[in-house]
Amino acid sequence: MDMESVIGEQSINHRRKPIVIAQDPGAKAFFAFSGFNRPSQSQNEGLRKRNSFIAPRIHSPRLRASGESAAEGMRLFFDTPRANTLAQASIGGSEAPAGEISLFVESLSSSHDTETRRLNPRIKKAIAYALSALALASVAATLILSWEATLDLSGFSFPEDQNSIELILDSLSGRQDVAEENAALPALPLTLSFSTYTVARNDTLDQIARRYSVRLDTLISLNSISNVRRIQAGAVLKIPNIDGVIHTVKKGESLSGIASSAKLSIIDIIDANDLASQTISPGQNLFLPGARLASNDLKKALGTLIAWPVQGRLSSYFGYRANPFTGVRQFHNGLDIVAQANTPAKAAMDGRVAETGYSAVFGNFVILSHADSYQTLYAHLNAISVRTGQNINQGTTVGLIGSTGYSTGTHLHFGLFKNGVGIDPLKMLGK
Repeated sequence: MDMESVIGEQSINHRRKPIVIAQDPGAKAFFAFSGFNRPSQSQNEGLRKRNSFIAPRIHSPRLRASGESAAEGMRLFFDTPRANTLAQASIGGSEAPAGEISLFVESLSSSHDTETRRLNPRIKKAIAYALSALALASVAATLILSWEATLDLSGFSFPEDQNSIELILDSLSGRQDVAEENAALPALPLTLSFSTYTVARNDTLDQIARRYSVRLDTLISLNSISNVRRIQAGAVLKIPNIDGVIHTVKKGESLSGIASSAKLSIIDIIDANDLASQTISPGQNLFLPGARLASNDLKKALGTLIAWPVQGRLSSYFGYRANPFTGVRQFHNGLDIVAQANTPAKAAMDGRVAETGYSAVFGNFVILSHADSYQTLYAHLNAISVRTGQNINQGTTVGLIGSTGYSTGTHLHFGLFKNGVGIDPLKMLGK
C-alpha cells in the first residue's frame, strides 16, 4: 500500500446535491487537485435560489473575519518549505499539487472576491478540516517512514533452518527433560512384602542388612531381635522390600495419631499394610514405612544400651551370696567391679542425675535416671563428679572409684534397676 491510496481513502466524498462554489482561478485549481467536478452554471443558479438565505450570513463581518483568519493560518502553513516537503512525500514527490494548495489558500484569503464570500461557512470549515487532516496524515507518514528507515535488525539472531521446526514444536508442547520429569514425580506407594534368609555360620546381622540393602534397625524390628549377638546359625529372617519398623497398636491409639507421631501420611500406612479401612485394634501390628527404631531400642538390641562403667574383674555377681562380713546368705542386687583407686566411674547410659550423697552402706553414691524407667547406681566412690539435676551422656565421669561405706576393698558397686526393681546388668551389658 502506498501513500496515495491512503490519501485517496481519506478524501472528501461527493455530496449528492451540488453546492454553490465560487468560480475563480483558486477554486479551479482546488477542483483540479482534489478531483471534484465543477458544477454547471444551471446547477449553480438552482442552488443559489434554494440557498439564498445564506447570502446575508456570508456578508456578516464577523463570519468574514473568521473565514479570513482560517485562510490566513492555512496560507502560513502551506507557504513553508516543510509544508512543500510534506506535500511531496504524501503524493509521490510532485511539486505541482503543493503549488495548487497554496493557490487555493490565496483564493480563500481574497476579501475582494464576492463569489468567495458567498461560500457557506460550513463548507469553508469542512475544507479547512480536510486540509488539516491531510497535513497531519502527511506528518505521521513521514515520521513512520523515517523510523522504518532507521530500524536496525542486525542484533537479532534466528535459529538455523534445521533446528527451527524442532524449537517451535518444543516451545508449543512445553516438554521437559525426561530425567527432570521423573525426578519431579512422587514415589509410588508400596505394599510390604517379604523374602526370607537362613542365617549361615559366622553371619552377622550387619552383613545380612548390607547384602539386601536394608537398614539394620529394619531387620531388628521386623524379626523382633532383642540381642544381635544371640542370633544363631539356621535362624530364618524375614527380609522386607522396604525399610521401616513394626508398631504394635496400643489401646486408645488411632491411625491418624500413629501417622502423626511417625511423621507419615495415613495413605502410606494404609498402602504398606494393605488395609481395607482406617479401623485398627489394640494389639494389631502395623508396619510403618520409612520409620526408625527408637534409639534406646536399637542400643538395647545391639547390646550398647548399657555400657560398662569401668573395666575390671568381677568380685561379686547379681543374686544371692554370703555376706563378706557376717557370712550370712543375702541378696546382692548389683555387680562388684574391682579397679584401682580413683579410676573414673562412667555413666552406663544417657540420663539425668537423680540423687547424690553418702550412705553408711554404699558410702559416696550417685543415682542416674534413664529413659524407659531405667536407673543405675554407682557406689563406694572416693569422690562425686556430678550434681543433682544435671543431664549427662553415656560415658560421662560421675565419680572416682574408692572404698567408702560398707566395703572390704577398692571397687565399684554397679546396680541396674527398672521401675525400682533390680535386674541383672550382665543381661544387658556387652561382654
